[in-house]
Amino acid sequence: MNGVRVLLLGVTYKRDVADQRESPAGMLGRKLLARGAALAYHDPYVPQWRVDGTPIRKAEDLDAEVAGADLVILLQDHTAYDLDRIAHTARLVLDTRGRIAGPQVSTL
Repeated sequence: MNGVRVLLLGVTYKRDVADQRESPAGMLGRKLLARGAALAYHDPYVPQWRVDGTPIRKAEDLDAEVAGADLVILLQDHTAYDLDRIAHTARLVLDTRGRIAGPQVSTL
């Protein structure tokens, strides 16, 4: 994963809320960073996000970030996200919510 550009979408615990307690995003971010991923996140409810005290870059231009990422991981399907657009723009999507369809999408 060294140098792979990974974009996490939705780092909150629940859809359309700002609460990050018990979100799996921290654990996932920790593992990705440990493996050398170039990590960024986007969440309309979280202005700043840290993993073990390390600030993670927030994606400001969502469309450009989705297109530029090697892997997009959908952790929370906030209503602000256009899932069809993400599916058609991203190179590869890991959909942990089972909400996106497409040939470049894997689900858990």
